[in-house]
Amino acid sequence: MKVLINFFVIFAIILIIGCEPNSPKSQAIKAKSGEQTMVVLNHIKFDKKKEFNSILFNEVMPAYYAYEDSSAEKNKLNDMAAKSMRILLPGNMNEDSTWTFIMFADPLYDGALYTIGKPLYQKYGEEGAKEVFARWNDCFASGQVLFLGEQK
Repeated sequence: MKVLINFFVIFAIILIIGCEPNSPKSQAIKAKSGEQTMVVLNHIKFDKKKEFNSILFNEVMPAYYAYEDSSAEKNKLNDMAAKSMRILLPGNMNEDSTWTFIMFADPLYDGALYTIGKPLYQKYGEEGAKEVFARWNDCFASGQVLFLGEQK
């Protein structure tokens, strides 16, 4: 169970970073030839789309953007990662009655924070972060599907 939660947390931040369309941190950055990219598919339960959006925009994203690492170098990497993210919100329900949010890390920055654990713990404390995680996890119909690739 802990491995599953850790896996989920690793990629959840990708969804978070790219979901705020009017964020000053959002801009189109494209991977150059040879750079790594990542695509993550998030399948959300039929009846959890609104709840997922609420958690995402009202709790998770504010925690991510407020997060301060003890390392200035890490903060710089995290800012670069935030600027490289984008997301496609589902326009239609899937045949299996789920919603798919597609996230892109373009490019993927080695060493940047791509998890939501640290930001949630920093903003909400241990108990608050666990509560947010529980509600967040309950929105997913299945595990995230991850694709790593190299830009040609």
